[in-house]
Amino acid sequence: MRSKEFAYSSGQQVLSTDAAAFMQRVYGWMTAGLAVTGLSAFYIASSESAIRFLFFSGSSLPIFLVIGVQLALVFSIRPVMKSKGSFIGALMFLAYSATLGVTVSTLLLRFTGPSVAQAFFVTAGAFGGLTIFAFVTKRDLSGMGNFCAVGLIGIILASVVNIFMGSPALHFAISVLGVLIFAGLAAYDTQKMREYAFSQDTNNETGRRASIMAALELYLDFIMMFIYLTQILGISRD
Repeated sequence: MRSKEFAYSSGQQVLSTDAAAFMQRVYGWMTAGLAVTGLSAFYIASSESAIRFLFFSGSSLPIFLVIGVQLALVFSIRPVMKSKGSFIGALMFLAYSATLGVTVSTLLLRFTGPSVAQAFFVTAGAFGGLTIFAFVTKRDLSGMGNFCAVGLIGIILASVVNIFMGSPALHFAISVLGVLIFAGLAAYDTQKMREYAFSQDTNNETGRRASIMAALELYLDFIMMFIYLTQILGISRD
C-alpha cells in the first residue's frame, strides 16, 4: 500500500513519501551515472595508452567495439531487468555510463578544460531549470515530447549527411537544434517520471526497475545536452 498517493495543500499536489523516495532514487542513479561517466572520461583523456588504443591504434575496431557495447547495454537493460532484477539493471546502467566516458573524453581532448567546464555548468543550470518547470507546470508536455522525438530523428539524419558534407554551418545548426531537442525531452521525461511517481506504487521491485529506466532517460538527456553545448561553447585546443 502507498503511504499517501495524493495529497493537496492550497490546491497544489504535494509529494507522498513513496513518490519522493522514487524520485530520490531516480536522481541518485542519474547522478551516479554522470559521476561514472566523468571519471571514465577523465581517466581516458589523461592516459596516453588509452588514447593510443582507442583513437590512434590504426584501426577503427576499438571504437566500433565500444559503440557495440553501448548499444547492447542500452537496448538490453529493460528486458534483462525483467528477468534478473533491478540490481543487475543498475550495474548495466553504470557500465553503460562508463562506456559513455569514451565519447565524453573526445570533448576533453578536443576542447580546453575551462570551456568544457563552462558547458557542463550551463547544462546543469539549464537542466535544473527544466526540472523545476516540469514539476510545477500544469501543461501537458506529451505533445512537446513527441515533437522532440521526431526532431531527434531529423538531427540524426542530418548528422549522417554532414559526415559526407563536412559543413561547419550545418554542424553548428545541428548542435543548436540538439540542445533544444534534448532540453524539451528533459522536461517531458521529468514530467513523465513525476506522473508515474504519483500514479503507481513505486515501493516495490517494479518501482525500483522504473527508477533505473527513468534515470537512464534523464541521464541521456543531460549527456546529449552537454555534448551539443560543448560543441557550441567549446574552445578548441588547436
